[in-house]
Amino acid sequence: MTLNDCIALSDLLPEEIEEISRHERLGFVPAMAKGHNLLNQPWGPPAIRQILRDNLTAAVRTSQVERCGRAMETYQGFQARHPGGIDRRKRL
Repeated sequence: MTLNDCIALSDLLPEEIEEISRHERLGFVPAMAKGHNLLNQPWGPPAIRQILRDNLTAAVRTSQVERCGRAMETYQGFQARHPGGIDRRKRL
């Protein structure tokens, strides 16, 4: 099994895995495993969206314009592909 096969099975795009890697300070493969595990939880997609928002906020705060654009595209793409989920921070 190749790395590309693993990425395809994770249901994440490489840029989403890179953002998880940056946020969690993990290598690419452990970040891919973490992202895949999160997606299998009801609260996983909102957790990953928060990771992506955190990275976007950090890029804005440090005026990294190019990174802001990539982070926004990654966030919007993830949100379109993985809507919904249960935000475990909100009480019902």
